[in-house]
Amino acid sequence: SDSAPKPFEWLSGGLFFGKKGGIESVDSEKDVNSLLSGIQDNLVGALLEVQSSSGVTEEAASGTEDSGKEPSQSKFLAARLARLRFLLYDERRSTSSQQDNPLRWGTPSVALATVQGLSSSNLQGLTPKLIENLQALPFESRKHVAAIFNYLLVCGFEGSDRDLYIPVMNGFRDYVAMLFEEIVKPIVAGYDSCGKGSTDVVLHCGSMYRSCFRHVALYRQLVATTERVEQYVFPFLDKYALLPNFDVSSDAMENLKLVMTAGSDSSNNMMLDENSQRELAELAAAFLTRDYEAVWDQRFNPKLLSADANYMTKRVALQILSTVLLTRSNYAVMIRYVNSRINLVIVMKLLRDTSPHITLDAFHVFKVFVANPSKIPEVEKILRDNSQKLCSYLETLHQDKEASDQQFADEKKLIIATIRGL
Repeated sequence: SDSAPKPFEWLSGGLFFGKKGGIESVDSEKDVNSLLSGIQDNLVGALLEVQSSSGVTEEAASGTEDSGKEPSQSKFLAARLARLRFLLYDERRSTSSQQDNPLRWGTPSVALATVQGLSSSNLQGLTPKLIENLQALPFESRKHVAAIFNYLLVCGFEGSDRDLYIPVMNGFRDYVAMLFEEIVKPIVAGYDSCGKGSTDVVLHCGSMYRSCFRHVALYRQLVATTERVEQYVFPFLDKYALLPNFDVSSDAMENLKLVMTAGSDSSNNMMLDENSQRELAELAAAFLTRDYEAVWDQRFNPKLLSADANYMTKRVALQILSTVLLTRSNYAVMIRYVNSRINLVIVMKLLRDTSPHITLDAFHVFKVFVANPSKIPEVEKILRDNSQKLCSYLETLHQDKEASDQQFADEKKLIIATIRGL
């Protein structure tokens, strides 16, 4: 009969998308511009469905729509995003498998067409609109949006075929740079979704944030002015890193680590050439010096290193601080930070924390105060007045680690000798 399934019908997408409304044809679509135009139309329709009083029924919300109904715009949107993601990844599988001579492929046509399409005048606003409305999209669609965005921004950083994808990646980077405010603003605002129970939205936004600021051109825009830093960095210090949700606060701290250390203690260093690494470090040093009081005195110290901060926050904050102070380009920041009586007291308290991990991280910050050859009188007085207690405590600090870590053992001996010699 006509209703009998045809052999291998599932291969055309019927198994996944159903037969109504032509949605099964999406799974065989190969034209990137057609997919992008469809995504734009479906997004408009999906948002209207959400806004409409009849658009979100109990059936739709539970995923048990009547099989006789036309597929919703949200389903079409999810199908097209999934298809575009598949085409991009499938192309990468093809090019990366040609390790003997990947350059014979030329510029990857799917990735290039995607970037050109998103950059075109009629689709230029699609990416910002997708990110802005991530909360309203179906769960799977959120994943696809973040995956496509991240892929286009980092596809030229690694892999045996990376040279093929550098023009694609740079093209998408330039597109994001052109629409910086429209894209970065909703990414940062996405962290407010945590209060609406959408932790996944926050984590997708976090991954997109970090993909952006692995690029020198985008990082330069982020830290170019105090106003930009206030808009797109300080919310993580003021609010998101302090949220009770562990996943969200951890993700916010990862963003701060990337921005404040210019990625110097992450995989970012392995992706970038030496000149780019140096430029990122110099940009970070300039912004941390320019906005010193707002960053360190008003936010970082009182919020992330306070007694009220949780274990994870304090630990990552100490790692960030240690990296910043020991980075050569941050010399001006380091000298100012360690020549502060208040900062020394904060770190000495953390040196006595109940967690051995935090005391070890605090030691790596404390040693910079002690090793500073140009201590101000206030700092030197605190170290001298507490020298006996400090040396006794430091001698017992992580004795188990000394046997396996010669550098730590040597540093500890040097710090104790320096304090005794004051």
